[in-house]
Amino acid sequence: MKLLLKCVHKSGAIVTILIGMLSVVEARKLYPYGMNLLTGDHAFPGLIGILLIIAGVFLLFSKGNSNDNQPLPKGKVKYSMIFTIIVLLLYCYVMEYVGYLISTFLAIICLMQLIGKYRLVFSAFTAALFTAGLYYLFIVLLKTPLPSGYFHF
Repeated sequence: MKLLLKCVHKSGAIVTILIGMLSVVEARKLYPYGMNLLTGDHAFPGLIGILLIIAGVFLLFSKGNSNDNQPLPKGKVKYSMIFTIIVLLLYCYVMEYVGYLISTFLAIICLMQLIGKYRLVFSAFTAALFTAGLYYLFIVLLKTPLPSGYFHF
């Protein structure tokens, strides 16, 4: 069992390094479109790639610890995690059709209900504030085009 955990540990490190290298390669392709080294479309993928490579190297050479035998979640926690993933995947898919505002509002309400078990009124109020704040940040200040879907507002 210890050998199997060690193999999983090392293979996870190698996959992390490979994904980081892929991200750095993509950032290098985007570099000509940027203004300088720290601004442009290449900066974030490059930073993430470098951080993934560093984390993968640390993971590759780490000894691991005795806490590797953590049990998988069961019961309500397991279903909460599964439904959270489903909500986020649906959010990504639905955003193209109903737009950023409505899909973000609904996703935040669902996540607050799933994870936090908050009351619906509080979840809706928080979702409205959060969605408005993100709208102001990305659309108004940064002028980022986000999907509007069928509703053009």
